[in-house]
Amino acid sequence: MDRPPRIVVTGSASGLGAAIALGLEARGLDVVGLDRTNAGPAQRQVVDVTDPDAVAAAFETIGDPLDGIVVSAGVQMHGDDGPVAEVSLETWQRTIDVNLTGAWLCLKAAVPHLLTRETSSVVLIGSPTAVTMCGAGYAAYAASKAGMMALARVMAADHAAEGLRANVVVPGTMRTPLIEPLLADETTRANLLAGTPVGRLGEPDDLVGLVAWLLSSESRFATGASYAVDGGLTAR
Repeated sequence: MDRPPRIVVTGSASGLGAAIALGLEARGLDVVGLDRTNAGPAQRQVVDVTDPDAVAAAFETIGDPLDGIVVSAGVQMHGDDGPVAEVSLETWQRTIDVNLTGAWLCLKAAVPHLLTRETSSVVLIGSPTAVTMCGAGYAAYAASKAGMMALARVMAADHAAEGLRANVVVPGTMRTPLIEPLLADETTRANLLAGTPVGRLGEPDDLVGLVAWLLSSESRFATGASYAVDGGLTAR
């Protein structure tokens, strides 16, 4: 390839998405960020991932070639999410709209462009709440992330013969704006830290190396899998 790989990163203005977008740029990749706010990597578009027309228009503008996409946009509605019987329809719908439907809309728009390449890669940012009991008290969030992670497996199966790979990166407790309300409480923060065997919270930059590998040809035999970057949280 005589040009750097072109990668879209959703949720690129803050948290994990921003760290991934800027980290990939620093590695020489051609990154286009999508977010509701005008911040993040050098190339960016202001897009609400829950708006089908806006998402479709963004990918038409981005066009070809497109070598990969990282789906990182997400919400976690602290104080509103909870056990199944206590979650309002509004909270459930907003969480699913952003985390799962938003992921699907971006992937739906991206796939035709990705399939113009002999090989391409999709990376979704999952959550341990989708696969362990640490999702207790976050029924909507855990369900949305479980759906997203299932979507990656289905994509991997559906598009393997076309050279498109799909994988999930599962971060642990990361120091990001998404969980600032939790970290602000000393007891909650201490409990989260105690559940991480390496003895520290994750930093957004901790994900960049693995994401870069999954986007590269070095991971050409990796598809349909989930990779934990969680300080040992899910190994307990």
